[in-house]
Amino acid sequence: MALKKSLSLFSLLFCLLMLSCRSTTANSVEAEALLGWKASLLNQSPLNSWSLHNATNKSPCNWRGIACNHEGSVTNINLSGVGLQGKLYTFKFSSFPKLANLDLSNNALSGTIPSTLGNLSNLVTLYLYNNNLSGTIPEDIRYLKHMAYLEMSNNILTGSIPSAIGNLTNLVTLYLHNNMLSGPLPVEIGYLKNMADLAMSDNILTGSIPSTIGNLTNLVTLFLHFNKLSGSIPEEIGNLKNVSHLEMAYNLLNGTIPASLGELKTLAILSLSHNQLSGPIPKIWTNCTSLTSVYIEGNQLSGNMSEDFGVCPNLTNINLSHNRLSGELSPSWGKCKSLTSLKFSGNLIAGKIPPEFGQLIQLALFDLSSNLLVGEIPKELGSLTALYNMSLNGNQLSGRIPSEMGNLSNLEILDLSANKLSGSIPEQLEDCSKLYSLNLSRNHLNGSIPFQIGNLAELQIMLDLSFNMLTGEISPQLQKLHMLEILNLSHNKLSGSIPSSLENMLSLTSTDLSYNNLVGRLPNTKAFQQGTFVGNKGLCGKAQGLQPCNSTPINNGEPKKRHNVTGFAPIVDVCFSFMST
Repeated sequence: MALKKSLSLFSLLFCLLMLSCRSTTANSVEAEALLGWKASLLNQSPLNSWSLHNATNKSPCNWRGIACNHEGSVTNINLSGVGLQGKLYTFKFSSFPKLANLDLSNNALSGTIPSTLGNLSNLVTLYLYNNNLSGTIPEDIRYLKHMAYLEMSNNILTGSIPSAIGNLTNLVTLYLHNNMLSGPLPVEIGYLKNMADLAMSDNILTGSIPSTIGNLTNLVTLFLHFNKLSGSIPEEIGNLKNVSHLEMAYNLLNGTIPASLGELKTLAILSLSHNQLSGPIPKIWTNCTSLTSVYIEGNQLSGNMSEDFGVCPNLTNINLSHNRLSGELSPSWGKCKSLTSLKFSGNLIAGKIPPEFGQLIQLALFDLSSNLLVGEIPKELGSLTALYNMSLNGNQLSGRIPSEMGNLSNLEILDLSANKLSGSIPEQLEDCSKLYSLNLSRNHLNGSIPFQIGNLAELQIMLDLSFNMLTGEISPQLQKLHMLEILNLSHNKLSGSIPSSLENMLSLTSTDLSYNNLVGRLPNTKAFQQGTFVGNKGLCGKAQGLQPCNSTPINNGEPKKRHNVTGFAPIVDVCFSFMST
C-alpha cells in the first residue's frame, strides 16, 4: 500500500515536472521570438524591459506590454502608441499559439502584413490601425476564425478586400477605412451576421453595393463614404433594423433612395450626399423618429417640398441643398424644434418663407439661397437669436429688410444679396455686433448708408452694398471698421467725397466704389490706390482710370474755368501800330 502511494506521488511529481519543462520551453520560444523582432526594429528603446535579464525561467510575462495565462503562455501583446518603427515580417507569429489579443496600433510600422498572421488561430482582437503598413490584406486571414475585432484603418493598404473575409463569422468590428483598397465589396461580406460596426470609407472601392449587405441585421454603423461605388442602393438596406449611422456620401451611386429606408426606426444619421441619386425623397421623417442628421445634398433628387414632413422631434441637422426639389416650403418644418442647421440652397423651391420658421429657436445655420422664393422676409425670423448664419441670397424676395433683424445678436454672416429687396438699410443692424460678413448687394435698396454700420467692429470678411440705389455721402464712421478686408459700394448713387479718415482702414485688401457720383481725392493708402473707382467723373488720385489730382484742378467735380484773355489782343495790336508810326 505504501508502495502504491509512493508511485502515485512520483507520477504526480513527474507530470508536474514535465508540465514545467513544457512551460519553460514555450516561454523560451516566445521570449526568443519577441527578442528577435525587437532586434529588427529601428528604435528599441520602448522595449528596454525586453531582456532575458528581466525574465524568470526565460519567461517574457513581466515584459512591457506582455500578458500571459496561468500556464505562462503569451495571450496578450499591447504595444499601442509606444513609437515602434520597423516591419512585421520578422515577427514569428507561429511562436504564439495562445495569443488572443494583439494591439500594435498608433505606431510607425511599415511594410506588408505577412501571411504567417494566419497562424494565430486563437486571435480574437487584431489592432494594426494608424501605422504605415502597405501591400495587400493576406488571404490567410481566413484562418482567424475566432477573430471578433479587426482594425487596419489609417494605413496604405492596397489591392482588393479578400473574399476570405467571409470566413470570419465572429467578426463584430471590421475597420478598413482610410487606406487605398480597390475593387468591389465582396458578396461574402453578407456572411458576417454578427457584425455591428463596418467601416470601409476613404478608399478606392468600385462596383455596386452587394445586396447581401442586408444580411447584417446586427449592424449599427455602416461607413462606405468617399469611394467610387456605383449602381443603386440595394432595397435590402432596409433589413438593417438596428443601424443608427449610415454613410454612403461621395460615391457614384445612382437610382432612387430605397423606400425601405423609411422603416429604419433606429436610424439617427443618414448621409447620401454628393452622389447621382434621383427621384423623390422617401418619407423617412414619418417613422424614423430617431433621426438627428440628414445629409442628401449634391444629388439630382426631385419631389415636392410642400408635403408635410412630420414632427422630427430629434432632428438637428438637415441638408437637402443642390438638388431639384420644387414646391413650397411646408410650415410643418416649424415643428422640428431641435433643428440647429437647415440648408435647402440650390433647388427650385418657390413660394414664401413660412413665418413658422421663426419657431426654430435653436437654429444656428439657415440657408435657403439660390431658390425661387418670393414675398417678404418674415419678421418672425428675428426670433432666431441663436442664428449665426442666415443666407437668403439668390431668390426673388421683395419688401423691406425687417428691423427685427437687429435682434439676431449672435449673427455672424448675413447674405441677402441678389433679391428684389427695397427700402432703406435698417439701422438696427448695428445690434448684430458679431457680424463679420454683410452682403446686401444686387437689390433695390435706397436711402443713405446708415452711419451705424460703422459700429460693426467685428466686420471682417466683407461689406458689400453694391448694385443698389443708395444715395447720400459715405459716412466717416466706416473708418471704425478696422478689420474689414473687402469694401464694395459700387453701382449706387453715392455722392460727395470719400472721407480721408478711411485711410485708417488698414486691413482693406479690395475696394470698389466704381459707378457712383463721388468727387475729390482718393485716400492715400494702398487699398485705395489699387481699388476700382471708374465711373466717378469727379474723383482724382493714383488709382487706375483716374486723373492725377495735380494735373486736373477739381472744384466740386467740375474743372475750374480759365480766365478769358482773348480780349487783350486788340489793345496789343493798337499799341504795336502806334509804335510803328
